[in-house]
Amino acid sequence: MTLANPLGLLALTAIPIVIAIHFLQRKAQVIPSSTLFLLEKTQKESTSGRKFERLINSIPLWLQLLIVLIITWILVQPRFVKSNTTQRIAIVIDSSASMSVFTTETKAKIQEILPTLQNKAEQLELWLHQSNTSKSRLYHGNSIGELLSTIDNWKPLDGANDPTHALRISRSLAGAQGALIYITDTPRESTPYNAHTHSIGTYKHNCGFTGISFEQKNNQHIWQTLVRNYSNQPQTRTWYLENDKKQRTPEKSITIQPGKIISLKGTIPNGSTKAKLVLSPDNFTLDDTLPIIIPQPKTLNIHASPYQPFQKLSSSITSGFKNTITTTTPENADTLLITQTALTTLTNNAICFNNIPTKNAKYLTGNILAEKHPLIDGLNWQSLLIRDVPPIPHTAKDQVLLWQGNRALIFLRPTPNKKQALIFNFDITLSNFNKSESAVVLLYRFLNNIRNAKLTHQQSITETAQPLNIITPTITPENPLTITIQNLTNNKTTTKKYTSKTKLYAPIKPCYFNIKQGETNILTAANHFADTREADFSKCQTQYLPASTHASAVFTHTSGDPYWRYWILLTIAALALAWHHAHANKEITNKNTKA
Repeated sequence: MTLANPLGLLALTAIPIVIAIHFLQRKAQVIPSSTLFLLEKTQKESTSGRKFERLINSIPLWLQLLIVLIITWILVQPRFVKSNTTQRIAIVIDSSASMSVFTTETKAKIQEILPTLQNKAEQLELWLHQSNTSKSRLYHGNSIGELLSTIDNWKPLDGANDPTHALRISRSLAGAQGALIYITDTPRESTPYNAHTHSIGTYKHNCGFTGISFEQKNNQHIWQTLVRNYSNQPQTRTWYLENDKKQRTPEKSITIQPGKIISLKGTIPNGSTKAKLVLSPDNFTLDDTLPIIIPQPKTLNIHASPYQPFQKLSSSITSGFKNTITTTTPENADTLLITQTALTTLTNNAICFNNIPTKNAKYLTGNILAEKHPLIDGLNWQSLLIRDVPPIPHTAKDQVLLWQGNRALIFLRPTPNKKQALIFNFDITLSNFNKSESAVVLLYRFLNNIRNAKLTHQQSITETAQPLNIITPTITPENPLTITIQNLTNNKTTTKKYTSKTKLYAPIKPCYFNIKQGETNILTAANHFADTREADFSKCQTQYLPASTHASAVFTHTSGDPYWRYWILLTIAALALAWHHAHANKEITNKNTKA
């Protein structure tokens, strides 16, 4: 049995009040009489007036005490446990990487709160979800032990994420009467969907790598990285570099002041294809190892037609844009610099300028208007000066980027094989194109799109769980995409195959990995953890935030007293009987007094 309204027990305070009243006695009236036999039937009364004397046993006393007990019973609203009831409990745990430090605390908190949440239900139905809804459900069943064992194998590695979607799903599963729990390491101001929030985090000291950059000097690859101290106290760590041949540098000690960053710099030994920087471990180990691989971006080949302005422009592009080179054979080019005469037979990507001979051409007039397009967003073309030459007609398939008056100055034209031509509908020699900053940015964006779409091998450094925008041939069961992941600690490799096109992400742990299709290498990468928000434990605290309204399962798993109507009738009867006895005693006293 349980009490729906424990405050009803306050009604019991009426018992001592009733007893106190019955301790009070009325003062006896003094009447001269010739005999004392008439006093045998009179009610004993006080000779000194209303004061506390001994308690006199009487029927009204017991009836009034009974009335107090019945009223108390009604007010506390007793409820009796039903049979075969189930309490639904949905738990969402923060799957961000910082929670990996608090897996023991997470398990202990769940073990603590589940028995209290079961309430009077005979059975439990449990769900255990992660805050990142792209991850699979951790548990669904009715055993607390099995749920806790699931947490033993739980490895949170995500970046900072919003639990709202996971809480919405969990609330729909638990229902309005079920309990919804959110467990995290950082306190929140509020949690939606009427969830109870338990923050189980505590302050932790942590130092870790935050990123890496490269430069080449004297035929050597020089790396530079930053190490940050997230704590409020000076931290001393040791570090070393180990290459793919198991050659290790001597360990060096560093001391980092609170909240500060220091820089480390060195070279990758000649002949090494990859290496790793290792920091002495602390509470949070994900940022203590930094894998390194020498980046090799895709190279873009440009071929310019034998036209002097194009040769000069091609030289400016290759000298100003990294990993861009010229080629003398158009067949090997990724992009061509051409005139309008080559547009009719074009099958490749190209940058085209109008060079129709014109004498005494005047400058074009009219407002310059830009269409909304990623290639020219944010660019200012108002300083562009061009002369009026016979235009290149644009077709319905062309996408105009820039207008002057009713003339299309710049537009995109699709070519066969899903390629594109960027057409400048003016003569480069009769304009200030070479002095335009917007023109440089436009060329860079266009060439970068071509580079990204190029199907070739590249080496790069990625961040954990980063989306991979790579170009692959058609993926089929006969020609699958293979990802091979190499562990940083023991060099063990795991392989995963994709037989259809899918969104690819970098692995969630620091590692080396390679993507290939058949014998064609597509990507070789070193994958490191770089989420500084998860590496900072300064805001982690232990706190409990109750739900906005307390959803209770009392009325679901219990039933009310079916006899409450009879208790009300019994109270009325007891009141009537108490009044009758009190009135009868008063009449007897009055008769005896008159006699």
